[in-house]
Amino acid sequence: MTPVNVPDCLAACARLCGSLTAVRGGRYPELADLLVLLPSPEDLGPDTVIGPAVSDELLDALLAAGEKAVATDDAGRRLALTITRTVLPLRGNSRPAWRLRAQALEALGELADALLAYERCVELAGFDGHARSRVTALRTALPEQRELAALLPPDTTGTSGGNPVQALESAALRHIDERLASAGTGDPAALSRVIALYADQRRHRLRPPIADPTYGGTGWLGLGEFRNRIADRSICLVANSGTVRDGSLGELIDSYDVVVRFTSYVIDPAATGSRTDIHVTGHRKVFNWDRPVTTRLVLGDNAAAWRTDVRARLVPGAQRHTCEESLRAPVRGIGRLGKDAWPHPLTCSFEVMWLIDFLDVSPRLDLIGFDFHRTGPYRLPDAMSIPAASAEANTSQKEWVMQRAQNVDGAVISLR
Repeated sequence: MTPVNVPDCLAACARLCGSLTAVRGGRYPELADLLVLLPSPEDLGPDTVIGPAVSDELLDALLAAGEKAVATDDAGRRLALTITRTVLPLRGNSRPAWRLRAQALEALGELADALLAYERCVELAGFDGHARSRVTALRTALPEQRELAALLPPDTTGTSGGNPVQALESAALRHIDERLASAGTGDPAALSRVIALYADQRRHRLRPPIADPTYGGTGWLGLGEFRNRIADRSICLVANSGTVRDGSLGELIDSYDVVVRFTSYVIDPAATGSRTDIHVTGHRKVFNWDRPVTTRLVLGDNAAAWRTDVRARLVPGAQRHTCEESLRAPVRGIGRLGKDAWPHPLTCSFEVMWLIDFLDVSPRLDLIGFDFHRTGPYRLPDAMSIPAASAEANTSQKEWVMQRAQNVDGAVISLR
């Protein structure tokens, strides 16, 4: 990987920004909005090259732009690669930068280099289920890709600077069509192998193979089964807050029948208790998927992305039950509350407290440590830089809670 200095990287960002905004109406407006906020190379000081003069704020802004760029087209993906060649020499252990590099390389068809980048992600954070799944997929796909290329006629898979994976698949499809059109010629076994390899290539790009499709015997819970598992049981929802961190609520928390924790929770038995019965997380989040729990409830507003991420991130044996897709969006999906009825942003904690309140089968429902960001977050170290919920989400959730609170005793808000 050849480093790119900051001025050259910013110049590349400016060029792409210009091409996006030059089109009438603009393309990829979210990416353009991020690019236009970046400084121009002329605005930088004379010492701002790859080195200590580069601010963390600028590197974060570049990564944010890269994450939008990688989801656009090949020009955006090439810019994302350029950004990683600027960021990684300064932040060699940045998992977001390595993940961005891996995603861009894979989208551009550079699978061998993408595999190396995904492997680096796994080295830095073994809990990154998506990176692990892509490592598995690419380790399977690369040998098959070479075998497929060897079975095709020479000079039919040239990329001419384009995407090598797409070129190989196009060549394979042409070969299959030609052979089928001239039935009775050639080696049927070789054609069958080409068809099988072509199908595998397509499959691996979309869905990597799973070593254990049952995820260690994980059972799936629908709404009815979830309701039955919390019925007639005392429940506490534990916030990832400074109030919990600085308290000594562990014994109280562990006294409940069901302990619910969120996303990047930390276990410190004296402060937080030691048990987790339900882990609630978003499908895009990468934290605590490997921690043993009774039930994992994964939330998400996009059904297709939810399915892909759950498939990639569930760790076999780390949960006895996982909630079905019908539970991925309680407020919108089960409650049918549209944005007219609840226009505010939704958080994992609100989705679950709404769901349990809606089911109304638990004699005791307490929120522990919910100080609505008064004391700051208490999360795993890698999650501390994630922005807190918006002020609107925080205010609306607090109003909803306090309207239903039957008692407030220090760090405990009782809804039942």
